[in-house]
Amino acid sequence: MEVHHPHHPTHKKAWKEYITEFVMLFAAVTLGFFAENIRETQIEKHREISYLKNVHEDLLLDFQSSDFVVRSNDTRLKNLDTLFQKLNNQSITNEEVYYYVRNLALRATFESSRIGFDQIKSAGGLRMVRNKTISSGIQEYERMLSSIDKLEELRERTLEKGRFKMAEVMDAGILYEMSIHQMVDGIMRFQPPAKADNITQKNKTALNELLNLVSIGLNTNRYLNAKLKELKKIGESLDAAIMKEYGSEMH
Repeated sequence: MEVHHPHHPTHKKAWKEYITEFVMLFAAVTLGFFAENIRETQIEKHREISYLKNVHEDLLLDFQSSDFVVRSNDTRLKNLDTLFQKLNNQSITNEEVYYYVRNLALRATFESSRIGFDQIKSAGGLRMVRNKTISSGIQEYERMLSSIDKLEELRERTLEKGRFKMAEVMDAGILYEMSIHQMVDGIMRFQPPAKADNITQKNKTALNELLNLVSIGLNTNRYLNAKLKELKKIGESLDAAIMKEYGSEMH
């Protein structure tokens, strides 16, 4: 026996239902877009704070390093003045010539801690730093770092020539004695030799050239100290701006 099922007419949606579905779909896509946008913004902000926290820590290390280099530069400049005073009044001993020249041919180098700065560069530059005072401060700080690097390179080239000249003027045995008795640390770490040759008389022309190279090289310290002090002021202003804007969010 065949069973006949009644045919139900297909339900046709009213135009209001289509509008409702469209509105719901549009709202879902829009909310998804806004949610993704908010998530990206939060990630960027977290990254910005993380990198600027590293910049803050870089600056604290730089302040310590620059203070040490300035003190070292000042100490060598004072000893350079003493050396030339003794030379001018002819009261210097041969042992003192070795002592002063060997120590003054060295230098203290400023090495910036650039972890946070490098992170910002690798992340696409300063576009991620929204605070204009901070971004401008970073640019100014890096310009000063570049200027300091150039001055240190200039000083190193001159002092390197001086160290080569030492090989011509100074006795190798005496320099070796000074090396094995040097202090572990300290700015003037080489001690005067127990006995030195007649260095002030044996080759006056070569000695004069050596003294000029050391003097010219160390004179750069005066400019370096001015730049390092200016760098610290720029860094302190930059650090204050970072802490004012993000200090409460750095954990």
